[in-house]
Amino acid sequence: MKKKINWNILFVLISTAIMIVMSYWSLPFLELMELKAWDLHFLQRGKLEPSGMTTFVGVDEDSVNRIGRWPWPRRKMAELIQAVEHHGASVIGLDMGFFEPDLKLRQQAILDIRDKFQQIPGDSPQQLLSTLETMAAEADDDMILANTIRALSIPLVLGHFFYFDPDAFIPSTPPESVLEKARCPLVSVIQEPTMGRLAEAVGLETNIPLIEASSPYMGSFNVFADPDGTVRWMPLVFRYENHLFPSLSLQVLSAAFPDRPVMIIMDSHGIQNIRLGSTDIPTNNRGEILLNYYGPAYTFPYFSAVSLLNHEIPDNRLSGRMVIIGNTTVGLHDMRPTPFSEVFPGVELHCNVIENIIQKNFLSRSDRNAPLIDIALLILSAGFFLILNHFTKGLYLAGGVTVLFLGHIGLTHYAFLHLKLWLNHVYPLLNLTVIYLGTSIHEYLMEEREKRRIRQTFSLYVHETVVDEMLKHPDMLRLGGEKKELTVLFSDIRGFTSLSEKLPPESLVTQLNEYLTQMSQVVFDNYGTLDKYIGDAVMAIFGAPLPQKDHSEKASATALDMIERLKTLQDKWRQEGKPILEIGVGVNTGPMIVGNMGSERRFDYTVLGDNVNLASRLEGLTKMYGVSIIVSESTWNAAHANFFGREIDRVRVKGKLQPVGIYQIMARKSDGMFNPKPLETWNAAIQAYRNQDWAMAITLFDKVKQDWPDDPPSQLYQSRCQECLLSSPGPAWDCVTTLDHK
Repeated sequence: MKKKINWNILFVLISTAIMIVMSYWSLPFLELMELKAWDLHFLQRGKLEPSGMTTFVGVDEDSVNRIGRWPWPRRKMAELIQAVEHHGASVIGLDMGFFEPDLKLRQQAILDIRDKFQQIPGDSPQQLLSTLETMAAEADDDMILANTIRALSIPLVLGHFFYFDPDAFIPSTPPESVLEKARCPLVSVIQEPTMGRLAEAVGLETNIPLIEASSPYMGSFNVFADPDGTVRWMPLVFRYENHLFPSLSLQVLSAAFPDRPVMIIMDSHGIQNIRLGSTDIPTNNRGEILLNYYGPAYTFPYFSAVSLLNHEIPDNRLSGRMVIIGNTTVGLHDMRPTPFSEVFPGVELHCNVIENIIQKNFLSRSDRNAPLIDIALLILSAGFFLILNHFTKGLYLAGGVTVLFLGHIGLTHYAFLHLKLWLNHVYPLLNLTVIYLGTSIHEYLMEEREKRRIRQTFSLYVHETVVDEMLKHPDMLRLGGEKKELTVLFSDIRGFTSLSEKLPPESLVTQLNEYLTQMSQVVFDNYGTLDKYIGDAVMAIFGAPLPQKDHSEKASATALDMIERLKTLQDKWRQEGKPILEIGVGVNTGPMIVGNMGSERRFDYTVLGDNVNLASRLEGLTKMYGVSIIVSESTWNAAHANFFGREIDRVRVKGKLQPVGIYQIMARKSDGMFNPKPLETWNAAIQAYRNQDWAMAITLFDKVKQDWPDDPPSQLYQSRCQECLLSSPGPAWDCVTTLDHK
């Protein structure tokens, strides 16, 4: 048992160490499983109700169908921005950019008319030409949008985006004045982070100068997806040209709450902290916030652009709200997969970020402490498993592991709902699975090896059904020494020593092997355990290794069957001209020590004790009394209900003070060929003998011999009676035969 526990501990330690290393390696397949497991928490939790402080306006399919294809003229965007302001928005963020000059088709049409008039022969009307010039200037869509933004009474955050692929197209670096306006003003650098720690941009695409100069606020609308394409993190800052630049969401908040400055702290690991006023925003080292999604697409209040432009909604529907304007048409590919939905408007992602921050409804998985928490969970789950494995096994262990498995899942969901933490799912559960399967397989192999050992050890000594029962119930097997009440049987060939001197060794061995094979089979047939061969003697145990309530009966039946099987062998040997062997069988029941006896290198499953020695002595007494089977009084008392037999004598063997009653088992009570009537005469004769009525005893023994001619015990007792007639033992005689030899 100690070795098994040590092996389990070693295996659990190795498995847990491997899982810790694998968690640092971030194997793609396991990381994908972890991401999908995280998504399930949102689906289980369901939809949350936003505060209403954030909303978005979408250029949707209805807007494109009714107004025209995208991109719209800049004047139309100016109208949309004015409509948003008119409905009471507090700040506007543009999830789009104006990176190239507008086509200015309307302006160009006016200029074409002017050119036509100038080509007419004669003097063209100067007033008309002047009017066309004025109309052309007023029809500059870029100027219209820029002037509209400047005239707003609320802040507007322009959108731009960064390039991260050095092999892709990279525009020229914007002017320093633009970079200075766009970057984060408050950055504290404890220690410069190494390259690659942050979202390192290689290029920046800004709005055309005319529009860029119209607003003091700029932010990036870049979105990063996880390896499976799902958006779970949103960047709040980017590094470009050794400076940090805010995201669109962070810049909208900065514009909406000018009294809450954005403060960013960096150290060697990356972003240590991002703070909006007094609100600490938990991010990873790259400055990304873990999105706490409020629900599927269009959970946040949503307004169609065309509805605002056509005044189809009541006034002040956007009162006091932060509004993000973006494109929600599926064809323009600004739809992102999220835990809730495969199709989610990209513009609504910014709403989730803003809502998380203003409501302080954060989720967290810090690069700095999450690995330590994951390791702690791995070690904790492994420790609980070792405790379970020590105290339980089988189905109880499986049930306990299932509870641990479900408990960890419950813990991760509790941490998601109440602690707002992302605890690792895959590695603790995978480790539980591996260590459970590993220890179970090892346990199974050890049990199979133990079964093979038991089968190999006992198949030569017990019946096959006994071996099978031992394998089914190994807990019933007690190896190593245990005191139990058992029955032991000894059988021995009479005169074997003298016989071995007369026969050639080859013939002797052949006949002996035939005899021992048949006697062993008799033991097996009666579900006994063949203990050993002692030369030509056979020693068998009944009642061990598996308990048997009727071990005395089985041993007695074995003794009878041995005699019957020997008669069959004797008939065969007579025909073959071989010597006829005779045996004696002794059986005793009583307490004895049973188990593996011997040294650490070599041992046998056997029995020890005085009662074992007594059985051997009883076998020797068969010669003295001229019978084939002698059993002790304890065996007879337990088995006599099923057998015919008689009390032979009461003897005091050498080394024992207490006399022992000995009996001869003669036949099964189911044997219709046996005549039990002489047993009554025998019992009367024995009683007369013990009453010192020698003459009566002799007469009764003669009567027994009439039914059982040449009965050796009767002849022995008649001789004893004759001696007592000549020399009476006196009144102190105890009727016990004392034996001074083994």
